[in-house]
Amino acid sequence: MKKVAISIILVGVLGFGGFGVYKNINAKAAAQSQTSQYTTSKASVQNIKKSISGSGSVQSSSTDVLKAASRDTIDSVLVSKNQVVTKGQELITFVNGSDPIVAPYDGVVSDISVSAGDNVNASQALITTFDNKNLYTKISVDETDLPDLKVGQKADIKVNAFPDVKFTGTVKDISQQGTYSNGVSNFDVTITFDNVNDIKVGMSTEATIVTASKDNALAVPVEAVRDIKGEKYVMIPKENASPTLQKVELGISNGRVVEITNGLVAGQAVELPQIKSSSNNSSKLKGMGNFQMMQGGGTRNNKTSGSQGSSQSK
Repeated sequence: MKKVAISIILVGVLGFGGFGVYKNINAKAAAQSQTSQYTTSKASVQNIKKSISGSGSVQSSSTDVLKAASRDTIDSVLVSKNQVVTKGQELITFVNGSDPIVAPYDGVVSDISVSAGDNVNASQALITTFDNKNLYTKISVDETDLPDLKVGQKADIKVNAFPDVKFTGTVKDISQQGTYSNGVSNFDVTITFDNVNDIKVGMSTEATIVTASKDNALAVPVEAVRDIKGEKYVMIPKENASPTLQKVELGISNGRVVEITNGLVAGQAVELPQIKSSSNNSSKLKGMGNFQMMQGGGTRNNKTSGSQGSSQSK
């Protein structure tokens, strides 16, 4: 009988202790739970530009090292380093009648390797020139951007030395071979300047290539769109009721807003999901990510955000 009593007491103690542990675990889990919170935005008419950007530097389309045709002696060097020259201008002459070295194009002398009186051999480098009229910049783009790029596309170029001057360019070449690093492949894109003004070789640049554009497009922030089994939806808030799913069709996107080609009208409100993480009485709002389906659970709180309706397109 005593053994039975002891067993009953032991079971009771273990049961009470287990309940306490269970309660404690639940309390900790509750303290670390995530509560979904929502703001709203309105579908609005915007001009959307989809673009690809990158940084680089100004480079010359032609750089030439001019060499001696035969063994001879330098008679005179007629130019100096950094001098601007014109096509056909004599640069170096020789004592023994060799043809003079002339500028192959309008450009700049960047280096001189000889002086008057020097003896030179055939194929010896004498002077270096570069074309300062036909300039380009080269940017590196992610492999995922390649399908949107084409030779002939226009680009806006910012030359950092002239922050208030707008330069334009044209995509001349897209590399057929990429460079692989840290799990990503990048490809070089060459953009020629339409006008050079006072640009100098070596100046730093930032180029933006517009790959698609749409004026007067109905758009919403990209985070408003959910992907459910390959179909695109937005959540439509309802006053004093649960929101409803609305199927939509999409057009172009610039990464901040996306065009809605069917399913919404201008001024219609949509929900923008976020996750509110709370732990030890502290909270932090986290974005749900673009074009992802809202993960369930949590308490729904609707808040209207006035800034969400502003245009984010370029």
